[in-house]
Amino acid sequence: MNVLRRWYVALALLGAVVLDGICAYRFQGVLFHGFGSAACWFTVVGIVLIGLCDDQNIDNVWLSLGIGIIADVFYLGFIGIYTVIFPLICYAAEKIARFLPEVFISRLFVALVAYLLVDIYVFLVSNAIGVIKASIIDLVKSFVPSLIVCLIIFLITYAFWVWLVEKYPFLDKRTPY
Repeated sequence: MNVLRRWYVALALLGAVVLDGICAYRFQGVLFHGFGSAACWFTVVGIVLIGLCDDQNIDNVWLSLGIGIIADVFYLGFIGIYTVIFPLICYAAEKIARFLPEVFISRLFVALVAYLLVDIYVFLVSNAIGVIKASIIDLVKSFVPSLIVCLIIFLITYAFWVWLVEKYPFLDKRTPY
């Protein structure tokens, strides 16, 4: 059981990837129509909070790489987009965490900025390789809805991610269970 506890964060992120797909499918009428489309990424919020709460654990970056590979295969069928951005946002969150206070509002701000950067990155790369055909205006119109969805996801999952990372850090061998 002690070995499994070291993998709780990884299992939660894997669940977040699946939850992203379920929410995108079930709420596609709400998320992808109207004023602008919104991205629904529980995974991005989870990765950012993991990086902010456990900034000394480099294994989180490797975990984000693995989750990125799984997300790429699960959603796109090829490896590349999420495999690059997920470890980058985790690494950036770990570095930023060393300078920011460990308070709710600063973590929220970092999560919102990271969510927006991931949205821009995925849009630009997907457009460049021909997965989607959309204009920059569509991207700009998606900013406000995406930030609202990020805020909702952050408020719903914040306590869970902080508790999980503090109680069961990923692959941390120093913590006696």
